[in-house]
Amino acid sequence: MATLLKTGRFLALAACLAALFAIVCMIAAAQTPNSSAITITLAGQSMIRSDIRETAPSAVPVIQGLLKGDVVFTNFEAAVAEKGEAVHEGRGFLAPPEALDALRTFGFNLLSLSGNHAFDLKATGIQNTIREADSRKLVHAGTGNNLVEAAAPGYLHTPKGTIALIASASGLITPGGSATADRPGVNELRVEAGDKENEASIDLPGAPGNTPNPEDSQRILQSIRDARKQAALVIVYQHNHVFGNHSFTTIFTEGMQERLAPNDWVKKWTHAEVDAGADIVVMHGAPLLHGVEIYHGKPIFYDLGNFIYNLPPTLTYIHEPMNWESAVAYVQFQGKNLQSISFRPIVLNYVGEGQPDIHSEYASNQFLHTRGLPSPATGARAGYILQRLAELSRPFGTKLEIKGDTAEIKLRTEN
Repeated sequence: MATLLKTGRFLALAACLAALFAIVCMIAAAQTPNSSAITITLAGQSMIRSDIRETAPSAVPVIQGLLKGDVVFTNFEAAVAEKGEAVHEGRGFLAPPEALDALRTFGFNLLSLSGNHAFDLKATGIQNTIREADSRKLVHAGTGNNLVEAAAPGYLHTPKGTIALIASASGLITPGGSATADRPGVNELRVEAGDKENEASIDLPGAPGNTPNPEDSQRILQSIRDARKQAALVIVYQHNHVFGNHSFTTIFTEGMQERLAPNDWVKKWTHAEVDAGADIVVMHGAPLLHGVEIYHGKPIFYDLGNFIYNLPPTLTYIHEPMNWESAVAYVQFQGKNLQSISFRPIVLNYVGEGQPDIHSEYASNQFLHTRGLPSPATGARAGYILQRLAELSRPFGTKLEIKGDTAEIKLRTEN
């Protein structure tokens, strides 16, 4: 009998050790990419307002042609509204659930949900969007039913390794729109100008420089550290509207220089994110192309502008020609080592089909649904977009080599 008991204990111990070994192997596999290179495609924000497969079917193959890679990322700059749900005050950047089907058809498999329009249908919109993204197996990050969920990384499992996404937003967050311990919302990175919070909603003349809120920054950096232990590569996203100490509206209405480059606080903050374990930092919000920096061998895309821009014609202050031009970035890693970054410039049509409603920002019509859709830029316009990107990247020591309608960053050998 004693022998049997000893044998049983031995077998139980062996089973536990085997299970533990399997778990360790799974974590190691997630952290170690496949020996083949992995391509991550990064697009500008997707301010999508309809199921484009239905409203503009001819655009589908064009968009698909721009999105090739193992990981294809965008920010979903809207809130999902079910049939019959609408807003009558505040903002109304709403999309039907089928808009997510369109994004999936285009090739997107990784989404940030942390935009300033995520709360346009209040908590209902947050919960709608999370539920509908989950039902379509679209990996996402940046919002949640509480702050723990909103700050948590999303994990995309691919044959070439697990990719983590941490997402946050700064500026123009609707009051009540940031997640708390018991309230749905966005993972907000608050920005402080001295003793004032800079929400980019009012001018703060004479205020000192911007700094990230310590509590929020510590939470986000910890999420990055946590993700680094679980994933082969970590992508960190920020939707930012804090460009200086003027309001977002003032900066863009007046065409101030601040709109063309990251504020000093952003440069310091993104460096801290890389130091914490980010392999890629990508941003939207301007919405304009900004430069690219390679920091410690990791790319920082300070703003990739727009990819889908169903902008209401009432918002004329973010309607300059540059808002309708951008680029898609293709980033290749071999393990943890950055191998290449290339760009394909795009143009977005600013005239949709049918008649615009220039009086109502809540109008949802064919004109809105068919404007701001991407197509490849060619010829002189492609060259102009890429040259602008090269000039914006030069202050960071980043050199772009333009080859016809594409460009590639010339990486240093140590990268």
